[in-house]
Amino acid sequence: MRGFSSLRVRLIGLLTAVVVTAMGVVFLYVVPTLRANLISQRLSSLAAVASNQESNLRLRHAIAKRNPQAAGAAVARAGRSANAHVVAFTLKGGHLIVPPLAQSDLEPLYTVQPVVHEAIGSDGLVRGRARNGDIVVAFAVPGGVVAMAQQVSDVNAIADLVERRILIATALAIAVACAVGWGAAYAASRRLRRLEAAAARISVGEFDQPIGDQSPDELGALARAFDEMSLRLSRVDRARKDFIANASHELRTPLFSLAGFLELLDDPDLDQATREEFLREMHEQVGRLTKLATDLLDLSRLDAGAVEITHESIDLAATARGLVREFRGLAAGRGSRVVLVRPPQELPAAIADEQRVQQIGRALVDNAIRHTPGGTEVRVAVDAMDGIVQLSVSDDGPGIEAGARDRLFERFARGESTAAAGSGLGLAIARELAERMDGSLELQGGAGETRFALSLPAEST
Repeated sequence: MRGFSSLRVRLIGLLTAVVVTAMGVVFLYVVPTLRANLISQRLSSLAAVASNQESNLRLRHAIAKRNPQAAGAAVARAGRSANAHVVAFTLKGGHLIVPPLAQSDLEPLYTVQPVVHEAIGSDGLVRGRARNGDIVVAFAVPGGVVAMAQQVSDVNAIADLVERRILIATALAIAVACAVGWGAAYAASRRLRRLEAAAARISVGEFDQPIGDQSPDELGALARAFDEMSLRLSRVDRARKDFIANASHELRTPLFSLAGFLELLDDPDLDQATREEFLREMHEQVGRLTKLATDLLDLSRLDAGAVEITHESIDLAATARGLVREFRGLAAGRGSRVVLVRPPQELPAAIADEQRVQQIGRALVDNAIRHTPGGTEVRVAVDAMDGIVQLSVSDDGPGIEAGARDRLFERFARGESTAAAGSGLGLAIARELAERMDGSLELQGGAGETRFALSLPAEST
């Protein structure tokens, strides 16, 4: 059953239907119209000759005198000039006298046609068709009627020839359509099977074999989209595997540390200073676990559409001051410092979710401190331009390598050269939150400087 529903068969059927429909229209419209036009032209030509014969004095005089010999000679000449069968009838009491007075030597007009009766008493030419299909033109003369008949068998022969040629052309067109449809469908189905095979490979996690179809048509565009999707899925798969490894390490390391510290805290001979140091380390490890759990929870809620975003008026300058106060201790512990760059003028309020803005700001400042060498200065600034209020976090560290900049905001992505622990989720979550607040989060700066800018719509005044 699949063979009859395949693309190849359906395309052939479609082309065949189009050809048959087009040729059917030609056959049903062109041929009858051609036949009618040819007969009409023939009838007009015969009427033109009959119009000339209507004023033939010899013919009119012979019929009026009822002279068979003179009428026969005139009728014969008229038949030769018109290539038609000419018959001269006389009248008696307004009725035709049969047999006719004279007729040409062509095939006789074996019956008196209705057209001849219509011509009796008429002032002009009367046109019509004989019972056998021939065309007839008749006109009245004093004392009689003259009828001129012409066969249309040659016209029918031409129309029949055209019909046969159309039928032959239809058969050839159907054969060509089937061949072209078969070839086109075969080529398209081969490419579709390659796409199907690629989809099957992608579904089982094989991303290393591109389709490589560079055709400019729609299937080529679809194949390139498949290759791009495969490349992105490959990156996501690698990032997922790296994340699993990193998450396992992130979970295992603090858990092992906590277990070790708890075991050491059971030592009754442990002095107070060491005990406090162990507690600080345990607190730091718990913080790492809490951040990882929070990131994973935020990620799942974003994917489920369960994150509620409010749009309210917030003071970004106050948010920046709060971030600087919050991270001064962490920066000092690493030998770095966090400074606030005061805006040169009063700034408008931003329309955003204050809690989410603080979450993004914490992620940016925390990354700037943890992923730069000790002694680095981290600057937090707020600025406004063209209806946008911007919170930026910059540092004068070594910068981010070029290979990592393009995928820095992807989930699970981490810089290859960084030595700091992390899940690679913070920036991805931050960008998604920024976009849901109708804003944006961008990486700016080059070598020797890294600057992340959170742009939010300003409150209209």
